[in-house]
Amino acid sequence: MQDSSQSAVSELRADQRLEPLALLVVEDSQADARLLQEYLRDAIAQGEVIFQLARTLQEARQILARMEFSCLLVDLGLPDAHGIVVIEGLRSVDPDVAMIVLTGSDDDDIAQQAMQLGVQDYVVKGRYDIALLLRRIRFAVQQNRRLAQLEQLHNESFHSASHDEATGLPNRQLFEDHARLALALAERSGVHPSIVFINIEGYAGHVDAYGQPLLDAVVKMTARLLATVVRKTDTVAYWGDGNFAAVLIPTGAHMDPVSAARRFHRKLRELDFEPVRITYSIGVAVFPQHGRSFEELLENSEQAMYRAKRTNSGVLLWEDAGGVISAPTALNKTDLADLLAPVPLELLYQPWVDLRLIRFAGVEVLMSAATETAYRRLPGDQRWLLTQKMIREACLALRSWRDEGLVLPAISVNVDLNSLDQADLGQALNEILTETKLSPLDLRLEVTSTLFAADRPERIERLAQLHDLRFPIVLDDFVSGVDGLLSLSTIPLDGVKLCHELLKTLPTDRLGSSVRRVVAATIGAAAGLGLDVVASGIDNTAMQQTLRSLGCRYLQGELYCAPLAAEALLQRWRKGP
Repeated sequence: MQDSSQSAVSELRADQRLEPLALLVVEDSQADARLLQEYLRDAIAQGEVIFQLARTLQEARQILARMEFSCLLVDLGLPDAHGIVVIEGLRSVDPDVAMIVLTGSDDDDIAQQAMQLGVQDYVVKGRYDIALLLRRIRFAVQQNRRLAQLEQLHNESFHSASHDEATGLPNRQLFEDHARLALALAERSGVHPSIVFINIEGYAGHVDAYGQPLLDAVVKMTARLLATVVRKTDTVAYWGDGNFAAVLIPTGAHMDPVSAARRFHRKLRELDFEPVRITYSIGVAVFPQHGRSFEELLENSEQAMYRAKRTNSGVLLWEDAGGVISAPTALNKTDLADLLAPVPLELLYQPWVDLRLIRFAGVEVLMSAATETAYRRLPGDQRWLLTQKMIREACLALRSWRDEGLVLPAISVNVDLNSLDQADLGQALNEILTETKLSPLDLRLEVTSTLFAADRPERIERLAQLHDLRFPIVLDDFVSGVDGLLSLSTIPLDGVKLCHELLKTLPTDRLGSSVRRVVAATIGAAAGLGLDVVASGIDNTAMQQTLRSLGCRYLQGELYCAPLAAEALLQRWRKGP
């Protein structure tokens, strides 16, 4: 034993990278503890091992609360606890420390139970090869650290995928998840959560001291302030384009969301961007009186914000804003067309690529930034009319491209939930196709994956009817972890578009334990159902190579072609990807 111990110490000293092992031995048998200490005597004398003994769980917990250890060597039969209770009691004090079980017999059942509880290894008492024992302790410590690193990387990967990079606030997807959960709980508990929409104005055309767009600085300062004024029960997110959204959840019997929004507004007005005058407008919508679904509440809060901006009111509740969405009534299509005359209808077109055939396989229609901004400000009935104009213009573009000899399989248009709620949706689409001499197979309808969270079965039925009319249906912005892979078979689909927020972290997900696995599972499930999978927002070769390796066939993004006007796309298409 002496020679073996000296050899082990010499071996350890030869590697200058090894740090001293701080061991807490939890053992009630004085003879077993003394034997183990004797085996480790030379390592202790040379400073390679620091040895501390506890004879009960209570004593071990007290020591563990005061000191940090590399590894715990634990007997599971103590005077005051036995079996898994010992492990759980120690983990409750230090959940991250490495642990090795000391057992009196070579019992595989004991080993398996211990390993399931996160124990790194087990050692049979008295059968000590000191060199092997020290190596196993070192290995247990290193393995435990690697697991902690893996968990940290996983958490960082999730944070990156679920938070806005510039502000550090939750992104849209995470915000929507929190909001929908709050609404689901509200149906059962009777609480009244609110959606608050916040807009920044006055930054356009200005730059900061470093020559960067002033919006960047305003957004970051606004984000920092909002993060400090919302409660832990609330969620605030950056919505993009100078907008923020928050979900406020009452913690007591009553909460006045307008008072909370006015408190936000007072704090925001204290931010100093001199000589530029930045203003904030806030709209509030409350469940259930202003809507029962997330989409309704968000839209109503946004419309209330626009009314607050136009009237310089600062903060407006949706009903105080005049219920700006619910005023469809007596306007006919001619009146609506007159209302839309000032709205700029500027469309861009972006193709997606078939990686197997190395050619463009279709085109998505996108609104320009100016059109989308105007679109968001419109009430629901005017939005639907503008959507019809967009689809008609896109179909005319497809017809003109084909007349020029372009082989273009399909054009893809986004159908939002407002359009999906229109009773005449199918009829309107068929009228446009008849006018432009196209068939339903030429028009792919992209619908948001938030459809499943809206608890509106009539929307699912509407999609089924459209599919029966031979319109291809594509589920947009899909995240399997949120919607569930089973939702792919809920409605008759032809394709799935992966969530870009998820894909942004894919090239850095080196371990393949989170994002990569989610994407691979989605691609595999879609392939099993015969669905096309399109990954959008591809702007670098690392994303391309990773998605190709996972079996994704269709990619879309600026790596291949930026969104273009109709005339420019014709020339670009002829060049190929």
